[in-house]
Amino acid sequence: MSGSKLLGRLPDKNARLVLVSGEYPELAESLRYIGICTITTASYKRLPGPVQWHPDMQACIIGDRVIVLKGGGLHNLLAGYNISAFETARLPKSAYPGDVLCNVLAWDKFIVGNSKTADTVVQQAAQNIKSTWIDVKQGYAACTVALVDEQSAITADEGVADQLERYGLKVLRIRPGDIRLPGYSYGFIGGCCGKLAPDMMAFTGKLDKHRDGTRIKAFLGDRGVRALELLEGELLDVGGLIALN
Repeated sequence: MSGSKLLGRLPDKNARLVLVSGEYPELAESLRYIGICTITTASYKRLPGPVQWHPDMQACIIGDRVIVLKGGGLHNLLAGYNISAFETARLPKSAYPGDVLCNVLAWDKFIVGNSKTADTVVQQAAQNIKSTWIDVKQGYAACTVALVDEQSAITADEGVADQLERYGLKVLRIRPGDIRLPGYSYGFIGGCCGKLAPDMMAFTGKLDKHRDGTRIKAFLGDRGVRALELLEGELLDVGGLIALN
């Protein structure tokens, strides 16, 4: 276990330690500038090239457990901060669906993910805390959803949006694109942001570079959440920002 309660996707206080991609040092620097320490991922060569650094591909938090990909170096990095991690049962592969073993989004008593692609260790952790599994066809569930609070989210994936709404969430449906992910046509909304406090969501670029940026800001504002833009330029899918402590 970690030395203190893990914050996860919906921190109930200001985050002091955040897991971010090590591919873009300027991102970690921007967070440190506002007083947040970072654990930066290393490239995991078993994953597809464009997402080898992505936190949402390498790890997930379910309850008080951090689950990381088997065979990667993240386990040891977390241990240096007194955070214990559990490894997946399987090694990841360089192609879908073998690359999305940890790609689920968990909060409160819900987990969004594809039960056919999530690792058994992830599924067992969900069962242990009696979470309700919101099953979706999208294997990159954590990538495609930006969780705003316990009852609202943002996504461009219509199938995921439909499922979230079936479980009572308010969903802002945005258009796909306008999020850069080198190596792919575009990235996803969940990969370019993350909650750093109950009232703050950080983004990797400028929301006005997205066609639905104004709608995103309004959706956040209606829920008492402000957008913090960490970097200049267009939004960049870096695998999200995951609050730890």
